[in-house]
Amino acid sequence: MASAPKDWFFKEYRDIFEKTGEVVLTYIMRCGTDGKSSTVPLDEYLRNLPQESTANFNIRIMKKMKPLDSKELHEKRDKHLKKLFNSTELEQLEDDPSCDNCDISLLCKIIRNACEKVSDDDKQWSTESTEMEYFVWKIKCRRNNIIHKKIPKIHNEEDFNKEIDTLTKLLMKTLEATKTRYERDEDEFASKKGEVLEAISDTRKEIQQRTANIELPHFKEEAKNELQNHLNLAKYLDPLHFLSGHENNIVDVQTLFSKTDMVKEDNNHIEYLEILKVIKVKTTLSHPGVKHPQILLIEGDAGSGKTTLITFLVSEWLKDECDRRMEGLDHYDLLLRVVCREENISTLDELLKQVLPRFYIKYGSYLVPLLKTCKVMFLVDGLDEMNDVSDKLVKNILSEGKECGNFTFVCTSRPDRVLDFKRKIPGNYQIFEVRLVGISQEERTHLVVKHYEWLTENVSDDTDHPKNSDKCISHLKDVMKKIGWMELFRLPLNLLFLAVVFHYKPTSITDNLTQSQLYSLIHVWCTQKLLSRLHRTLPESKCIQKKVDTVLKVVYEVALKGLLENRIYLTGNDEDLLSSCCTSQGLPRNEVMPAFYSMRRKVVYMVPKEEYFFPHKGFQDFFAAQHIIEQLDANKEGDIRCILQNNMPGHETRFEPHRNMLCHLLWLVNQGSLANKAMVLQEIIDLIKESGINYSSEWLSVLADMVPHHATLQRIAFHIKDRFDNKNSPNYKEVIKITDSTVHAAVSLLPLIPPCTVMITLERSSDVNLRDAIARHKLVHLWHDFVHPTTGATSNSLLHQLKPMNNLENFKGNLDAEHLALLPKCLKELSLVIAGNDHSRNLLPTLSEVRQSFTKLSILRIHVPVKRVTPEAITHPLPDVPKVHLILSGVGELEVKVACSIAETLCPRKKESVSSAGCQTRPAQSAAR
Repeated sequence: MASAPKDWFFKEYRDIFEKTGEVVLTYIMRCGTDGKSSTVPLDEYLRNLPQESTANFNIRIMKKMKPLDSKELHEKRDKHLKKLFNSTELEQLEDDPSCDNCDISLLCKIIRNACEKVSDDDKQWSTESTEMEYFVWKIKCRRNNIIHKKIPKIHNEEDFNKEIDTLTKLLMKTLEATKTRYERDEDEFASKKGEVLEAISDTRKEIQQRTANIELPHFKEEAKNELQNHLNLAKYLDPLHFLSGHENNIVDVQTLFSKTDMVKEDNNHIEYLEILKVIKVKTTLSHPGVKHPQILLIEGDAGSGKTTLITFLVSEWLKDECDRRMEGLDHYDLLLRVVCREENISTLDELLKQVLPRFYIKYGSYLVPLLKTCKVMFLVDGLDEMNDVSDKLVKNILSEGKECGNFTFVCTSRPDRVLDFKRKIPGNYQIFEVRLVGISQEERTHLVVKHYEWLTENVSDDTDHPKNSDKCISHLKDVMKKIGWMELFRLPLNLLFLAVVFHYKPTSITDNLTQSQLYSLIHVWCTQKLLSRLHRTLPESKCIQKKVDTVLKVVYEVALKGLLENRIYLTGNDEDLLSSCCTSQGLPRNEVMPAFYSMRRKVVYMVPKEEYFFPHKGFQDFFAAQHIIEQLDANKEGDIRCILQNNMPGHETRFEPHRNMLCHLLWLVNQGSLANKAMVLQEIIDLIKESGINYSSEWLSVLADMVPHHATLQRIAFHIKDRFDNKNSPNYKEVIKITDSTVHAAVSLLPLIPPCTVMITLERSSDVNLRDAIARHKLVHLWHDFVHPTTGATSNSLLHQLKPMNNLENFKGNLDAEHLALLPKCLKELSLVIAGNDHSRNLLPTLSEVRQSFTKLSILRIHVPVKRVTPEAITHPLPDVPKVHLILSGVGELEVKVACSIAETLCPRKKESVSSAGCQTRPAQSAAR
């Protein structure tokens, strides 16, 4: 173990004193021996001083002697030199003619004897004054006291900083006196002053690094243990405390975490357990041999699971290395977490003091340098939720880490805040980006059931219908079969809400459930939970519902104000407004606030304080939309824009960050019965257009959340036509993409817009007839039931519905043999799934027969779910096509032999590509092995 901290402070002070003292005294010596060359030894210089020199060495000799010849003078000077300097010092002066390596003691001797214009009076040296001699004497005495440890004890960093401050002042005064004595110019003085201050800084860094190297092995292990103790509770989630009004329904994140879809910058999918590999691979390829600090930016929509992913990362790091599933965590010695919406500290030093208090006391100023020698991962959750303090904290950590190649930052944010953050990153950081898409369709039922099972075991809903029975779970799975494909359930937060609604009131879940409706149901549940508690605590009170509605108006108002100011936490004024309203309505604040806000406790200047914030950005959006509804004057055009601008006086209102709120507002108005509904809907559509709608397909996503009003469709059609009219190129092509989630919206909107190119990608069968919707448009791309096919040839009816499809270039689907004839001859890409043995025996021979009719076909893809098809059912090889891609899905260890046999029969001569279990392709030969 290295020296105790109190010794470090003394040793560091001693080293800094000697280094900087030597710098200053060397400068004085050079000013006082201005005629001496750096290549001439000091003894030679003194022997050859002119007789009129004011150096004390010369004056002493000249005082005692009568006029001498040059030979006798030289002998006297030589004799005096040996009297002043011992043999060791003379030898050093001979070897070091520049005197650069002289210590403080020798430099003081040189200054007193060799420098011009220096007093030889002991009293002038030792008497306090502003003269140079006094400061040189003081430096020498201080140095002797340090050597003999006669200075006051330096027990801690506060003592150390005081001593350094005293030393700095002494050195600056010494330089000032030297400048005056030798009439040096201001530029030289400023330069020397900077050199001394830099020497103090450099010496500290050098000592810190040396100490860090000694302490590092002990520090890594001890700090890791302390951080794991500190972060132990950070692996738990409390998913519903902001909904139920009560805390402590915590659950280990591993219990509820589910496989998450993630996409890299090149739009290729990446396993969520491998996201840290993105950093490693790119570093190796792009910057070999160069270590730069790194930032992995994980962007995702509100509710996509960003905080849950960060919590999962913490949970994985807390495990023993042999038990971790997340790859790449073993590379890091330490892990630090920053939750942007909660932080009340502004520097890395303060963060370490908070999370490593014992080490902060033990290591003091060495703590940050020690940290910089470790491989550290910083988890920064919620860049889009930063308050003023956490903004300073993140900037400070990035600044501290800009030269630390061992530092990696994993940051989460909503997409609209990523660009702002990237502008603040110091230039030498490597930046990597991944996008958190959400939960894949095949995982959604599993996740919602996990949420439901947890709810039934941990949270009471004050209802008496049966819970967690096999019948209930079976019913929930049936519900997910009907609605689990919807785009809104890509977000894990919405799956949690669905589980809550099913737990609370399953009959309220319909086949056309929308995201805004889901938020509305959750809001009703929160309110009813609050009412239930108030009826128990205020049994005599009347009109409780009306009083709560009054408070809710303030909740909505506060939400809009915070949203427009880009903050989710409540200000003091917000809390005062809510408290005042609760008091005026006779409602207990401590019951009302937890029903709609999350709360954390912190200590500010030794005073405990509660801080409230919106539990989720999605709720703030929904509440803000409610406030606008409350304020609308249905007879006034442009009312919504005025409301938004009035809540941000002096600021230009930007609508890009508020599209989600505007979509909630569109749904609320669409559901309501305003007097001038059409006018209000048109204004909302105009504002959504200003929020950054660039493509017509985006309008389909907006409409997917409702059964649209005619005025809404007309206004969107107006904007799409305007987009077409304003394109300069006559060859401009608008591409509209239709998915499962937007198919109903497409039926309503496409007949109203100018002709454009259409791409249809459907994973499920639907009773929606798209024939009339695309009649005026050019269908070039049709995908249906290919990735996760059902057993029947489900694409047959869709093909009948959409024929003749004369412009179709790319078909991907699940067809039987008879319906291959319906495909247009202009196809360039054909992708088919073999859904079973009988299907294979009929499809493959027919495919070979019709191949010649597809004269433009250049790519053939065949998807075989290996667990459904046996090698014996593969009766024909695939026909000749320039490029053949064989996709074999569901291949585990037991299916490898079967997969190879299928591949060999289908592609006996093909060297193109085979994919095993998904989207990644590889050569057919290697797959066959």
